[in-house]
Amino acid sequence: MAAAIQRKLETALKPSLLKVTDESHLHAGHSGNPSGDPNAETHFRVEVVSEAFAGKPLVQRHRLVYGVLAEELNTGVHALALKTKTPAEIAQ
Repeated sequence: MAAAIQRKLETALKPSLLKVTDESHLHAGHSGNPSGDPNAETHFRVEVVSEAFAGKPLVQRHRLVYGVLAEELNTGVHALALKTKTPAEIAQ
């Protein structure tokens, strides 16, 4: 799942920075990962820096990422924590 997230975001957003962190082990036994499997790939933290976010408010940026990852969100990803910035925003 992490590899699919990485690949899809790279293709769609051409990011200058992309970090995908699997945090499923922190949610073992909780909602969305009731099996308790620390390798369940259900909870992710994603940091994306992309020019594709320029001029877009936070909600639109997140919707863009959710649209790219719609299949993953419908087939196993329970939680997606997002940090979305433009290159100009991280240069400040």
